[in-house]
Amino acid sequence: RDRDIIRFHTIYWPIFLMALGEPLPKQVFGHPWLLQNDGKMSKSKGNVIYADDLVDLFGVDAVRYFVLHEMPFENDGVISWELMVERMNSDLANTLGNLVNRTVAMSNKYFGGVVNKTGVEDAAIDGDLKAVVTATRDKVQAKMATLHVADAITEVFTLFKRCNKYIDETMPWALAKEEDKKDRLETVLYNLIESIKKGAEAIAPFMPETAEKIFAQLGDGKVTEKPEILFQRLDLEEVMKKVEELHPPVVEEEAVEED
Repeated sequence: RDRDIIRFHTIYWPIFLMALGEPLPKQVFGHPWLLQNDGKMSKSKGNVIYADDLVDLFGVDAVRYFVLHEMPFENDGVISWELMVERMNSDLANTLGNLVNRTVAMSNKYFGGVVNKTGVEDAAIDGDLKAVVTATRDKVQAKMATLHVADAITEVFTLFKRCNKYIDETMPWALAKEEDKKDRLETVLYNLIESIKKGAEAIAPFMPETAEKIFAQLGDGKVTEKPEILFQRLDLEEVMKKVEELHPPVVEEEAVEED
């Protein structure tokens, strides 16, 4: 709950529930505010960011990601068009979208979309990836148990970043050039697909539509033939033009002194 209305939810609402003989809340979370760079939003300032506009420009899951991830547990979060574009491009398009796209594309290019576990492992590299992946679920649950939602999402994106690092470490494009490395290449892609699926499971409560799209692209035994871009990179200038079209800047009239 917004911290401004905590007393309503901790005093008045429980009294209503007690009068009705209903069970009381076990805990109430008074969350911080989401502020503009220059403080609270107001119509008079003309700096209001409307949820519908955000969804139209970025998509609902990108907005879910931003609002949940940019509001820390104890401090106010900051929202701006610039920050939305930055997160869209860095976290969603680069870290997550590019990971899924590359994995699907390589699985199609090298194995016709069907990737199996061959058992040709690199104990150190594969072991480290699996350790990060298997630890993620417990870490997310621990963060959520204390209502640290932003930190829970960070844990999932740590998994996705680890997958990207795994691609850099294993260099599938180099393995593909050597016939005797084909089994190793297949295991690398198998490990990536399984790791991303675990990440999709973990991100589903926060970004349900994105998780569905990831599962659909990775398939069950065969990846999709035509990977769909999960998140398009955006140009800030183009976004700001659209924002101005939606809500022209407020021009304050100067006060005229009467004689």
